[in-house]
Amino acid sequence: MLSVTRYAVRNVRLKPWVKFIWYLETKSNILLNNKLLPTDSIDIIINLSDVMEYKIENQNYNASNIHFNGIRDKHGFVIQRGNIRVMGISFYPFGLYPFLKIPISEFKGQLVDLKQVSKGFVGKLESTLNQILSIEDIVLHLEKILVSVLDENLVINKMINLLDLFIYNNQYSTIKLFCDEMNINIKTLERACLKYTGYTPKILRKIYRFKMVSNQLIYSSKNNNFLDLIYENEYYDQAHFIKEFKQFSGVSPIKFIKENKTIKENTTYNYL
Repeated sequence: MLSVTRYAVRNVRLKPWVKFIWYLETKSNILLNNKLLPTDSIDIIINLSDVMEYKIENQNYNASNIHFNGIRDKHGFVIQRGNIRVMGISFYPFGLYPFLKIPISEFKGQLVDLKQVSKGFVGKLESTLNQILSIEDIVLHLEKILVSVLDENLVINKMINLLDLFIYNNQYSTIKLFCDEMNINIKTLERACLKYTGYTPKILRKIYRFKMVSNQLIYSSKNNNFLDLIYENEYYDQAHFIKEFKQFSGVSPIKFIKENKTIKENTTYNYL
């Protein structure tokens, strides 16, 4: 079982954009080979150990030591060997844009070497990591670096608030109803979603719904009765639920419960 420590963000300027900072360390040599599910987070990964590999749609990728791969709309696998030490900065779906200052749609479906996007950002990260510091000190330094590259003036606060409401508030059954209630054009919402997250409103909603459903299957529902799950998450019927779930996870809900391959199912979390 892996053990991940999540550090709450302290700086108030970062809280609208960054969910948390996390750290994973193993005390012995292991082979990590776990499934990564689509989720609503964008993570910058800082690998302090041996090469990290990804397998996505039968393609293998060796990741740079500091990289990100955006919001995922497909499952994949992460593979790593040895004593593992990895840090991550987990952003809200719209949270990375004011740090990179480039539309996130340009990185859709890509595993991105952060140095190719922002050498200055990576230089600051590497400078901190090269110092002999405790993990807690590194976390504090990471916050300072993030604040130094953050430019909130690049974003329209009203639009970010709308995206937050759109993604996380499910009281609106359709995109049109949401736009009518908020008095915005559907095309305006689409452009904002693509710019700040890389995906259309429809796909974003599906990814977030899948995240919630997969969490329910992992943490609470270990039986094969999905009726409540289907109703609560507003699928049309069981066939619709299974089809969409398989689209994102690669397997049916029943097989998903049995295979026990995901990072979440094989990790305990500590919160600081």
